[in-house]
Parts: sequence; C-alpha cells; structure tokens
Amino acid sequence: MAPRGETVKEESCCGMLPELAGHVPEEPRQWRCFEFAELMEQGEGPGLTSTHAEPPRDRYSDQRLLVQRSQNRMEFQLTTEKGLVLLVARSRNDGARFDFFVPTRVKNSKSLGGPAFVLEAKGSCLDSWSLCSTRCEQCEARGTRKCGSQHLARMSHYSETVGEGEAFCMDLHIPELLEDGQPAVFCHVCNEVADWGTLQFTTRRPKWNARQKSLTLDFRGRCACPSSKNFQLEAVDNPGKRRLLFGKAGPQTFVLDYSHPLSAVQAFAAGLSASHW
Repeated sequence: MAPRGETVKEESCCGMLPELAGHVPEEPRQWRCFEFAELMEQGEGPGLTSTHAEPPRDRYSDQRLLVQRSQNRMEFQLTTEKGLVLLVARSRNDGARFDFFVPTRVKNSKSLGGPAFVLEAKGSCLDSWSLCSTRCEQCEARGTRKCGSQHLARMSHYSETVGEGEAFCMDLHIPELLEDGQPAVFCHVCNEVADWGTLQFTTRRPKWNARQKSLTLDFRGRCACPSSKNFQLEAVDNPGKRRLLFGKAGPQTFVLDYSHPLSAVQAFAAGLSASHW
C-alpha cells in the first residue's frame, strides 16, 4: 500500500506501465527488423555498407562510375557504367546534407532502416563537410550495447587566384590505412583513445590560358561539358598522380573515377560536396 498522499501507477499484467504499452523505438533498425529479415530471406536485402567504405583491392587501376542526377536535383544515384545502382543520395536542408542509402531490388525500399551514410556541411557557408557512417561495424562486431558512428572523411572548400581566374579548390582528409590494408576506425564509442593519422588529398590546380582567357585542366577526354564542378584530386604526398576525377558528361550525368586508397562512398561524397560550386 502506498503512503497517504502518494499515488501508485498500475502496471499491466506483463509488468509494463500502461502508458508504455505498445511503445515503438524510434530507431528504424529496431522497429523494421522483421522487414529486414524478410528481405534477406528473399535474397533482396541491402549489401554490407563496408563494401562501399573500403578501398578497392586493385591498387593501380581506376574505378570508373557514373553519377546520375534527378531533374529536380534532389536525388543522385551512383552507378556502374552498366547501370547497376550502388548508392542513392538524397539532398536535404537546402543542399547542406545528403543521406546515402544502399538500395535493394524492392521498389521504395532504399529508405528501409534509414541512411547508411550522411554527408553534412558544418555551417551555412557550405565550405566544410563531414562524411560519417551511421553505424560503426566495429562496435557491432564487439557486441557493444551502444553503437557509435564512424567518421569516414572531411572536406574543406576554398578558392585560389590562378592567373586572371578564380579556381575552386578542395582538401580531402580520410583515415589512414592500417597494416592489413583496412582504414583506421574513427569512432567515439569504441576507439576513443586511438590516435590514427589521416591521408590528405588536394585539388589538382588548373592553369591559366592567356590566349583563351580561361582556366584549363586536362581531363583526358572524360568530361564532355565544361563546368565549375569539374575537378581532380591528387595525394598531397604524391602530387602528379590523379586519385579522383569528377566531371560533367551530360545534362544530368557526371563521371566519377577514383583509385586506391579512396573508397566509393568517399569519392561520391567529394563529388556531391561540390554540387554548389
């Protein structure tokens, strides 16, 4: 019996407070777990996100992909040259955030479980970007109760005067590769004390053409359309070797070539971060 002046909340027969009965967690992976299971049984579930966050096994060849932009410029698909969709990115917050989804073969299921990766601008100037995986697979592998997010890349934008022109530039930082060839894990939950280094890339600077009165850069025939969004990245410690090429090939089509040690999602994010150029 409760003391005088106090009330006791009645519990249901299963020991749960009535106001909590039927409560559904906000985490999509919890309340849609049965849909995940059904898709996997049908062989149509999304693949592991780690496959998009790991560098290609081939250290020397370019990986050639395409980026298809929707007519309203709110959705971007990363595809192979044969049309296989690898990732779908949706723009939010006036272009200051992109949610990346791993698609399945089931219609309208790309949002199942929420985004796999998030690219977000830090501030209203859109000159600083961060790419994260929404879940840390190292946390999940360890069976930790709390799963953190994994930091995958950081991008900084600025402009430089080249001749009589102004060039858009980007610096890209990604986690360094460990001895096993896998990227270091940047996670505030399972790796708080780790002090990993980063690999740094920067824009290959164009040259000023005095006769044409414009900036020029050789894209080796990959770009069919001139655009301020066309750019290339090279490693800071190994200039001269292109690691990423992003360029306009049609009204809504862009080419995306990248090579080791960059991953597909890092290259995709770098291209999308320049969508406001």
